Amino acid sequence: MFFVEARYHRSPKRAADQVRYIAHREERLPDGARRELYGIGARYRAFRGDEAAIRKALIDDARGLKRPVYFRFILTVDNRTAERFARLDARLAERVIRDSVQKTFRSAARGVQGVFSIHQHGGEERAAHPHVHALLSPRFETGAPTHISPQRIERVKHHWEAEVLRALDRQERRLEKARESRTPSFPGPAAGPVPLFERQPAPSRARQEPERGPRRVGPLTFALLAGRKLGRLGRRYVWDGRWLRAATRINAMTRDPERAARRTTFRLMASLLPGPMRDALWSLHRLPAVGLRTR
Repeated sequence: MFFVEARYHRSPKRAADQVRYIAHREERLPDGARRELYGIGARYRAFRGDEAAIRKALIDDARGLKRPVYFRFILTVDNRTAERFARLDARLAERVIRDSVQKTFRSAARGVQGVFSIHQHGGEERAAHPHVHALLSPRFETGAPTHISPQRIERVKHHWEAEVLRALDRQERRLEKARESRTPSFPGPAAGPVPLFERQPAPSRARQEPERGPRRVGPLTFALLAGRKLGRLGRRYVWDGRWLRAATRINAMTRDPERAARRTTFRLMASLLPGPMRDALWSLHRLPAVGLRTR
């Protein structure tokens, strides 16, 4: 079962000392090394683990507040989950925990800001038991005083467990797929040595072709010959200008019989006139009337 402990105090100096504690102490680190500090919220993430800047920001956030509240969370995992973390690389395990902390506070306590550090140490005959120390600022990202109710603390606990297990499952599936892709599939020792190259039998070039009889005229040849004949007939008769004029007049008769009758009567009367008068009449007929629409 996962465990989440939440406590609070009102001392800015104590908050600065707690940042130093989670970065350096709890178990001895060689050569003065310290743990990486990660920010919660955009403002504290921008410090990029600068311990002095983080301590100063936590003290400055308390100014202007009568009773500032600093919440400190300790997020742990159970023994079974700790054993699963032990099978991962230390850097990969820290990345999984870091992403889980960020998603937990973003989901269950949106708007809070602060800093956290990841501790990975065990005890006698016990695997490394990773846990997180988180210290929240007395102000939300909006500048309002921080207030976290017991119901929200309970939500932090549930989200913390769900995010850790989900991230662990995802990383273990990725490692399993990578391991399967790197493992070559070789036959067993009873199958004998595996040849580097297998010579494929070359196909025989001398192929006996079946005897063929005289070629027959296919349907495409007949269609080509018939198409040429139809083309000649069309150019000779169908596309003649007289046929086109007759078809145009029949079409005009069906669309506007009255107009077609007037045009036919005009042509008949014009054919009875002498040649010079007929030419002059046709010339005047093609000119549009002034102010009138040409029909």
